[in-house]
Amino acid sequence: MLAFRAMSGQKGTIVELNPIDALGWIELDEGGRVRFGGTALKSFAVSPSVGTRVEVHGTAPGYKGVPKAVMVTPLVVAPAATEEPKAEPSRAKKKTPWPTFVREHPRWSDVAETCVPCARKAPRPELPEHPLFAPWRRELCETAPTCVDLKVPHYLKPESFEPGPGDCFAHGPVAWLDEPRWPSCGVCARPLEMCVQIAPAVLADFLPGGRGLAALFCFHCGIEKTRDPRVAYVRLVEPRHRVTAPEAWKSTSNRLRRESQRVTPASPATELPPANWYRCRLEITPETASSALFGFDTLELDGPFPEGFDPDRLEEVDVEYDDWLAQQRGGARWGGARLGGVAGWELADATPSCAHGEMLHLLDYAGGQFLEGALHVFSCRERVCELAFVAEF
Repeated sequence: MLAFRAMSGQKGTIVELNPIDALGWIELDEGGRVRFGGTALKSFAVSPSVGTRVEVHGTAPGYKGVPKAVMVTPLVVAPAATEEPKAEPSRAKKKTPWPTFVREHPRWSDVAETCVPCARKAPRPELPEHPLFAPWRRELCETAPTCVDLKVPHYLKPESFEPGPGDCFAHGPVAWLDEPRWPSCGVCARPLEMCVQIAPAVLADFLPGGRGLAALFCFHCGIEKTRDPRVAYVRLVEPRHRVTAPEAWKSTSNRLRRESQRVTPASPATELPPANWYRCRLEITPETASSALFGFDTLELDGPFPEGFDPDRLEEVDVEYDDWLAQQRGGARWGGARLGGVAGWELADATPSCAHGEMLHLLDYAGGQFLEGALHVFSCRERVCELAFVAEF
């Protein structure tokens, strides 16, 4: 379980920046370096450059544990004062008693309303007692989303096979589609690269109707156009036609991914999101207990606290929560892809919307193709609109 430590308002300077994928490094004034991606720069009206002074608001462990900025904002330098301001009497911020906080935040989160529900039920998570999270323990267990992990072979250790219409698979030059035509990028016309295909029988627990899911992507254009529907083929399909990639695919596709890889679905299991997921929902559900506890602002809480809880632990309440989740039994295990459950956002919630409101999360796919991120796929709440995707790198 990844822990998260708040690091609000640390000043630094951008020392490296790749303008193509918006990945770079910030050197902090207090020492140390932090990596950042394009999703952390949402507060910039114009893309920053090397030498820009910034503030880092929170980090999360990134690739191989390297600290990665959650949010980066421009450093605003206050203008020089023309006259000495009058000193105002200091006013201590009033602390909220813990019983009052619990009463004012009866709901933990909206997690059950963000995911496509699974028709097959999984055993509810078993969490030990915890004095601080006890008021919401029942809600956490009852609303934990059900998901199906998909084991994707490591792309450096291929286990090739010939996929049929009833198989789940990833990579390679084969697809099972509605039409006998390999899809191409709508921007550069290059043949798309196969990411993952889910068989209708496996998808039926989430989206019944006899169709499977096919996800192909153009990594030439998609790194810059992470939501442009032209750079991907993410569709519900009836696997009627076995389609092979054209010869042009061989010159553009990574050689390590030329063989189809079998994807193995696991049994349905429940998933309790980590503290960082709730933090990503902060602007959407600020009234929930999880958003208040894991937000960037320091909580001013006072006792009486539950018996057996050390108030000093509030300084790292997110770590306390994730350590508690690590004690559960029977939870989901990440295998490279997942049907259902929550989107594995690293930095900020980017859930798309359609005509029927915020879309529901359907699939997360990493599979070694999306660097430190993943391909997130979403479904309309009314199952009317087309699937949507967000690519994170």
